[in-house]
Amino acid sequence: MKYLDSASSVQHWIDVAKRAVDLLARVDLDRVARHDPHEVAKLEPLTGALRQLGDGSLVGFVPGVDVDEIPELDPEQIRLAKLTEILVGEGLGDRLGRVFMMESQDGEPGAMRPLDCIPHRHGLPEFLLCVAPDFAPLEGAHGIFVSERGVFAAIIPEPMTRHRWRIARSRPFDDEREMVASVHRFIDRDAD
Repeated sequence: MKYLDSASSVQHWIDVAKRAVDLLARVDLDRVARHDPHEVAKLEPLTGALRQLGDGSLVGFVPGVDVDEIPELDPEQIRLAKLTEILVGEGLGDRLGRVFMMESQDGEPGAMRPLDCIPHRHGLPEFLLCVAPDFAPLEGAHGIFVSERGVFAAIIPEPMTRHRWRIARSRPFDDEREMVASVHRFIDRDAD
């Protein structure tokens, strides 16, 4: 029985030590040294909790220390996530981040490829998303790009290292419904 009490005591002190390490990890000491008010404010509750841990008490939630900061959400990332969710809901998830490339020489019909396989973005306005259409009107690549307020189709002819992207057509949108309609219209070769 004495062995169990000893083992239990050792485990208790291991738990106390783990909790002390956890609490210390929640304070950015470099920011404390720079007198960051948020981090400095953690010191008082931290020292009280460490005193209790030193006395052998297992400390639970420590206000101001255990609460992680709420990350600031980047409005552009929120917008991108919303548009991505909408397009995935429209069944276009497999086209996101891709362009349609017409292969030269071998006569193959072409295929969707990642936008990153294009060596540059010269000529493209800022955009949030890229969606692959069903075709390329020339040897090279064709993509549909969604910007903050519009949808545009752009092409880049072969050899891509010598050419810039060119806007083939564009359409503004006022809401997500119009954005989705324009993307669907630009995907299909026979639209318009």
